[in-house]
Amino acid sequence: MTVADFCKWIESSGFKDGDRLPSVRDVASSSGASTYTVFRAYKSLVALGKVYAERGNGYFWGRKPELAVSVHERESDRLERLLLEDWKSGKISAGSPLPSIKDLCTEFGTTPATMRRMLEVLQGKGILERKGRGRYWFANVRRMSAARFKEILLIMRCNRNGDFNCLGERELTFMQKVYAEAHRNSLKVRALGYFEEGGLFLDAGGNRVEMESCRGCFGAVVSTMLVFNVNRLFAELSCTRFPVAVWWEHPLYDIPRALKKEKRFAFFNLAFGEFPGRSVGRFLKEKGMDRVAFVSPYHMSMWSRDRLKGLKKVGLEVFEATDASHASHYDFMQEKGAHEHFSRILLKLVKEVPPVDAWVVSNDRVGVELLSLVEQGKLRRPPYMVSFDNSNDSYRNRLDSFEFSLDALAEQSVFHLASPGVTLYKKDDFRELSGRVVEK
Repeated sequence: MTVADFCKWIESSGFKDGDRLPSVRDVASSSGASTYTVFRAYKSLVALGKVYAERGNGYFWGRKPELAVSVHERESDRLERLLLEDWKSGKISAGSPLPSIKDLCTEFGTTPATMRRMLEVLQGKGILERKGRGRYWFANVRRMSAARFKEILLIMRCNRNGDFNCLGERELTFMQKVYAEAHRNSLKVRALGYFEEGGLFLDAGGNRVEMESCRGCFGAVVSTMLVFNVNRLFAELSCTRFPVAVWWEHPLYDIPRALKKEKRFAFFNLAFGEFPGRSVGRFLKEKGMDRVAFVSPYHMSMWSRDRLKGLKKVGLEVFEATDASHASHYDFMQEKGAHEHFSRILLKLVKEVPPVDAWVVSNDRVGVELLSLVEQGKLRRPPYMVSFDNSNDSYRNRLDSFEFSLDALAEQSVFHLASPGVTLYKKDDFRELSGRVVEK
């Protein structure tokens, strides 16, 4: 069937205004046509005003209902929102003074009196403090000067010998940045491994360390990456009373409720949630790209599904090329012939991708493997490709990639140990850090 034939078939199918149309894949599967043909038919009907699309929901018959919504954002709320965005991205540093009122007014487009009032409100809440008649700083509850030579814990998963087995660059980079940030604040780092199988904390020599003996520490920075039973980990930390900053690498709804309400715990989100997809989506729209393919062999994972949702929420038209049999590259590594299986799945996924403006791939491993398949002649080079992680491999292959803000994660994690609860986030908000696409 041609595109014109499909248009006639859809128009004669008796759909009523608001009826949801079958998905592109369902129509292609039942008719034996290519997904591209069906996709073009739907697009033609959209252009004629007979069909409308909703982000993430598909295509519907008729004209999209118009909603007249008037939203007025108060100036004080706008300024707090913009300040929070700079805080999330690391543009504003916890350990340095805020820009001058004049510079803030220039950046945010407001008057000195309005900006001054907003800063005074934050000062009244205990978030900011002013030194003399100078600039505003974030409040330092537990003075760093009094914490000289004190020790913080850095807890990451380890093997039974106490060795860290980092499976990606992001973990190792985070570890290095925590050390650097602690040193900048005159704090020592004591690294402990968490051996999940035994529920044990181990030092570098593989010796068991009891949390009872660490009660005098200034605080702890904890990574939950590839820690599967997080409740057990936090049960082991329950005997402590110091502040804990958590790099949370799990779905947001899995955060233990009891801990979320404790002021001494701060949960930071780096990779989960929809914001990475939204950021990449806005980046593509600014380049004039509206139709993309999302390629992910890890669609069992929440982070992959969230990135897809984020792309759709900025108004992109997204063709889904996903496989939900694995949650991460770690899953592939457990199998025999992992690399060959990985390549086969990717080739199968991209085979049906229609002409689009760009491919968005779920991480750098996927992007690098697709470029390798192009080099081998097994795949045509996509029109443009962007990824997530901004790893060393993305630089070697000149692959544009979204960089998660590890600097902000390390800085705000250590800052939380000094000033628990001092943040621009609203009460009970998840501390979601942002990032940016690095073009190469």
